[in-house]
Amino acid sequence: MGWTSQDNLIDDLTNNGQGDVAFCQKTLTAVQIAGTWCILGPHGNTPPASTYAGASLTYVPTDDTWSEGVIWTGGDKDPETKHFLSAGASVVAAAGAPWYIMAIDLVGYVPLTGADVSTTGTKTVTMTAIGAGAGTGDRYPNGEGLRLFVAADTAMGANAPTCIVNYLDTGGGAGATTTFTSTASLPLGAILNSGAAANKHNPFLPLAAGDTGVSDIVSLVWAGTAHASGTVIIGLCKPLWVIPVPATGLYTKVDFVNSLPSMRQIKDGANIQYLMFQTGATTSAGIIMVDFDYAWG
Repeated sequence: MGWTSQDNLIDDLTNNGQGDVAFCQKTLTAVQIAGTWCILGPHGNTPPASTYAGASLTYVPTDDTWSEGVIWTGGDKDPETKHFLSAGASVVAAAGAPWYIMAIDLVGYVPLTGADVSTTGTKTVTMTAIGAGAGTGDRYPNGEGLRLFVAADTAMGANAPTCIVNYLDTGGGAGATTTFTSTASLPLGAILNSGAAANKHNPFLPLAAGDTGVSDIVSLVWAGTAHASGTVIIGLCKPLWVIPVPATGLYTKVDFVNSLPSMRQIKDGANIQYLMFQTGATTSAGIIMVDFDYAWG
């Protein structure tokens, strides 16, 4: 539904109590690599560190009931809709600035462990395609607008394989991402397909020409070599917004109502998580704080 006027929004916030604030603070457990993106979920603090549990090569859908560290946004509000009103972020670290914080809705992920990481070849995924139903797993009907990334769930071992992810688009047609080259010995949370080198894509894997989303993850292919060790996830997400943090300790606030009136919707069931880009190598024990105001109407 949303609002048709500022008066309507202000009435819902002040008289009807239809708004709140959400807060996240993460502490990096490892130095991050300059020019790369990372996912903050597996780092500790508030919410607790995510481990991305599940059977290897089996898709795990997530929503706001996920047991591994969600940022609560008040539960389902249908037929009303929830929207971001503002967001702020700060990073306190000895090095790494400037940074960019991206909010995503993590719709689900595919864990890869053991030989599914340490051997080459096609690794076939078990997943039921996202449809157009009323459940939170279908909150982006047929996967419209969803993007893919591959992230380190633990520190990665030696070697730098090439990789491609095969998927089905929003109409059920077969597609494949652009090939990327991983990096040896990546730290926890690092996104394998990101970086400043050749054959890197930041932070999401490019879809085939004309594709506007992902309804099904079919397989991941390691080629050339394989990581000596480590575990990864294929993340499936909806990008929501990005804010810059120019320097350590500086708090940046963005207004989505007046100065930048996007007011992105928070879907019922959304699992809000964060990605971070670092220009330099962000130091271990760096602290990232993110908050946002939201309302429903």
